Amino acid sequence: MARAAPALRLLSEEFAPVNFSENGVGKGLSVEIVREIQQRLGAPAEIEFMPWSRAYREAQGREPVALFAMARTPAREKLFKWVGPIVTFYSSIYAPNGDGVRLRSLNDAKKVKAVLVVRDWYTGEQLSTQGFKNLVPVSDPVQGIKMLQARRAPLFATERITMPQIMAQAGVPADAFEVVYSFASSEGYIAFSLTTPDATVKAWQQQLDAMKQDGRFLTIYKRWLPNDNPPLGKR
Repeated sequence: MARAAPALRLLSEEFAPVNFSENGVGKGLSVEIVREIQQRLGAPAEIEFMPWSRAYREAQGREPVALFAMARTPAREKLFKWVGPIVTFYSSIYAPNGDGVRLRSLNDAKKVKAVLVVRDWYTGEQLSTQGFKNLVPVSDPVQGIKMLQARRAPLFATERITMPQIMAQAGVPADAFEVVYSFASSEGYIAFSLTTPDATVKAWQQQLDAMKQDGRFLTIYKRWLPNDNPPLGKR
């Protein structure tokens, strides 16, 4: 008897309001989108929350895996199969408010002692491709915020729309930091491991496209990011 194909695993990280867990329950923009797709396909599965670096590694393994939400970048293009877009991410560099840091270009950021980045996040990847040699990886954004607050480094390059929630999670006042330079935007997708059957990926994309047509996607998006413009186009 042939062995059954392994079930699709769903992986995510703590990245409010896009995806996060509360008392063991998954919440957020991408979580609602994924659950709606699952409901339409009649294929429910639990979402596993774990640190991004671990989830990123596991999504490149031998099992069928969907990891969300992931910025789709040139360096990642051939590492995954993609369904989306489901969100737009904005890359910004933060400094402690009142420190007087002013950046006129990315070249100015290359000259400081250190720029904190979250390990395996697209923001660090973007700066690496720009020739940065002073990047200091941290395990998660909360660690980056606490190190920036303690002046362990003058700058932290991260994602903008999630920053208020992450600062609150870290117990840092909302006005503790300021954006000193914004340098890129990237669309976020549901990233599938290369071992995931093409038929599965196609079915997910078809359901997402249907959600964008019937208005369900916009309803979910505006609930979590009311001031942001949703990516309504097809990939």
